[in-house]
Amino acid sequence: MKTQFCLALLPVAACIILGACNGGKPSKTLTLMSYNVGVFSKYEENSTAQVARLILAQDASLVALNELDSCNRRHSEYQIKELARELGGWQYVFASAFPYAGGAYGNGVVSDSKIVSRYKIPLPKGDGSEPRSVAVAETGDCVFASVHLDHRSKAAALEQMRVVNEWFGKVYGGSAKPVFLCGDFNSTPDSEVIGLAKTEWTLLSGEPFTHSSKNPHHCIDYIFAFKDAAPVEVLRSRVLTEGTEDLSDHLPIVVSVKF
Repeated sequence: MKTQFCLALLPVAACIILGACNGGKPSKTLTLMSYNVGVFSKYEENSTAQVARLILAQDASLVALNELDSCNRRHSEYQIKELARELGGWQYVFASAFPYAGGAYGNGVVSDSKIVSRYKIPLPKGDGSEPRSVAVAETGDCVFASVHLDHRSKAAALEQMRVVNEWFGKVYGGSAKPVFLCGDFNSTPDSEVIGLAKTEWTLLSGEPFTHSSKNPHHCIDYIFAFKDAAPVEVLRSRVLTEGTEDLSDHLPIVVSVKF
């Protein structure tokens, strides 16, 4: 009788170990980061190497980046490529928002794993100060996007958020992979913009103050997960304050998830 009981438990044990009870796939964990790096020169001449060390110290796999220069007169280097090199050869996506000083300015994503699809979503200027963009990277595990909304016009930011919601609904609605949207939304948690975001996205990062780095008093940076995609569980969420006040005028946020 004892032998039969033990044998009966073996399939259950195997199911747990191999993840068969979850459709045959074991759960995965990822650490995600979102950081407005301020063209790596808000307070220092070049914080690229320091930001790379910060990313590696957090064991992040995907990082959304805002305010990147690309080969312009302000910064002659391709900044996201330089960061990827400092990270040891990570892959990257850059999405130009608009031409700037003979080059470009925009958003990006760096990934420690292979990027299988890349997209740039142009966002309208509307009544705002400038056009914006979304950089999208799809890896084998997830879809990860970096967005930076207008900072002067609520109407423009709302229209940009509508475009974001519509694009992800069309391209990744029903995705079997988790879909993440991260970045500087230039909007506080009680704003219409974040209210619109929450109609399609679940907030993972909470509402910690992320701006300014020297005197944090506003939450304007977020990490979201798309509701119409594979669900995720938040394991840990935090804002990084120690040693980051001189790297940018924003604080980086980090979320670890399981799916």
